[in-house]
Amino acid sequence: MLINSAKLPGMEQLNNDICYQALKTRDRRFDGRFYTAVRTTGIFCRPICPAVTPKRDNVEFYPSAEAAIAHGFRPCLRCRPEAAPGSPASAGVHASVVRAVRLIDQGALENGSIADLADRLGVGDRHLRRIFKEHTGVTPQEHAKARRLLRARQLIVDSNLTMTEIADIAGFGSLRRFNDAMKQAYGQAPTAFRRGIKTNARKTAGTDDPFAARSDDLILRLRARQPFDADYLLAFFRARAIPGLETVRDRIYARGFKIDGRVGLMICHFSTDQSGVDVILRGPAREAVLEIGARVRRLFDLDADVPSITMQFTQDALLGPLVAKRPGLRVPGCWDRFELALRAVLGQQVSVAAARTLAGRLVARFGEALPDDLVGGTGITHVFPTPQGLMKQELMPIGLTTRRAQTLADVIDLFAQPDCDQKSGDDLIAAMTAIKGIGPWTLNYFGLRGLGDPDAFPAADLGILKASGMGGGPDKANALESISENWRPWRAYAAQYLWSALEGE
Repeated sequence: MLINSAKLPGMEQLNNDICYQALKTRDRRFDGRFYTAVRTTGIFCRPICPAVTPKRDNVEFYPSAEAAIAHGFRPCLRCRPEAAPGSPASAGVHASVVRAVRLIDQGALENGSIADLADRLGVGDRHLRRIFKEHTGVTPQEHAKARRLLRARQLIVDSNLTMTEIADIAGFGSLRRFNDAMKQAYGQAPTAFRRGIKTNARKTAGTDDPFAARSDDLILRLRARQPFDADYLLAFFRARAIPGLETVRDRIYARGFKIDGRVGLMICHFSTDQSGVDVILRGPAREAVLEIGARVRRLFDLDADVPSITMQFTQDALLGPLVAKRPGLRVPGCWDRFELALRAVLGQQVSVAAARTLAGRLVARFGEALPDDLVGGTGITHVFPTPQGLMKQELMPIGLTTRRAQTLADVIDLFAQPDCDQKSGDDLIAAMTAIKGIGPWTLNYFGLRGLGDPDAFPAADLGILKASGMGGGPDKANALESISENWRPWRAYAAQYLWSALEGE
């Protein structure tokens, strides 16, 4: 799909002429929003590429790197399209497409079919193919194939994995198939791209810092779409860090985790130039690096196109000043939906500090202990308990009332169901709505952080109401809910901006 009058959110006027002007000026605000394909060379680039600007008649514009690859163009070796911030070509345009892209990037088509993917999304496979092509310019299969190539090169340049490990992780099946595919796509052998990862992660040499990288750690660099307000994210997670599970230090977020039965330690170093996050992975779970990378991108909302999202906020009397103060604000996500669901229930009608204490007791009492050689000195001791591990457990001793403990138990039973991982966000919300003790605030908070719903808005949240009143807006939930209609479909970001107004309160 070439860009004519692109359907990118907040950029309805973007067309080929505007793209060419952005290309000539190397405007970084357009990085990742479109890609320039040069017919005479067969190569496509990011708009910030320092190469000589091609003639207007020789270029085509595509909304995604995947679309350019699907049309026969090769990625530029100089500007590295695979390292561009996440393309908004499918973001915020159609909810099913957004979810489909996420699932494909997590490997949904490696072991499943389009029909299986469509079932998970609750749509027909023909409908999925149509809307996917309409909004991304490629079919789901073409997207998956192109992502495999882009992902592989990113791992070559931005990680310290071996070529054999990359071939296996990226889904090529064999080293020979990996080498052949990369040569065909890039014109060079994969080893030609390896020049040593440069990260902001601290090294172990001459230090006993437990958050520094060890010689056998896996390191992965993840870039963020600009502008990126890492300081606010760190402050948010610092206030809510669960004792024993998470630690937040100066420009560092770390946590223990378990994936596919394997435990690990993740240490995220936020770069001082706000360009992104360097992720140190330690332990056997590091083999799930692609899933971990996808989770980290969601956790820190690295791919959000904030300028496009906030375009409709800038003239709003309530939100405008807040956007001007923090232009790169993100919506903090979650590591795991079950974990966030329990956090939301524990946070009902109590302070952030009280909810953190309750969650810490839950982790200490029921979480799996981590080996000291993995986490020693970090303050991290356990992984979050699983639904199966919490079933039938007595929950009141951590400090819950009988009613709250029953609500928590009902949520645990829901997530312990064998098919829960296959449930769509809408299905989960519907199931949680039926649980006694879960109201609109919990559902919206879970939707906002647990499901990544960009339009979730907990209008009854006391902090949001207070911030609204401070800014001259309504301090009643119904009135604020009415005003929030003007902020659709990005009300989750509006909520985050309102919460940011309470800094120092």
